Amino acid sequence: MRTNCSQVVVENFFEPGMLYLLLKKPSYGYEIQKALKESCICEVNIGNLYRCLSRMQKQGYVTRESIKGTIGPKRYSYTITKEGKTYLSSWIESLKKQKKVISSLINNYQKIV
Repeated sequence: MRTNCSQVVVENFFEPGMLYLLLKKPSYGYEIQKALKESCICEVNIGNLYRCLSRMQKQGYVTRESIKGTIGPKRYSYTITKEGKTYLSSWIESLKKQKKVISSLINNYQKIV
């Protein structure tokens, strides 16, 4: 039984956040992680972030380009695809519906407490 709900989040919420950031500009994984924390108020483990990017690449929502720097290992830049934009749009519509449900619960709760 769950006793603390403070850690409960919408499952995979960082996924539309990542796509939103890639809609703004192509980015590297660590840049995406930092921007998620700053602009979407969402923290994600870097391993989970890269697994999600890999899955979305396989699904055709993002592309990955290898970029060799002057020092250090290769880095990969991610870009959202046309399919990814459509998928993000679907996420946004679903989140709008969830927002209504959540807002309704909160409003009804506040009326009785």
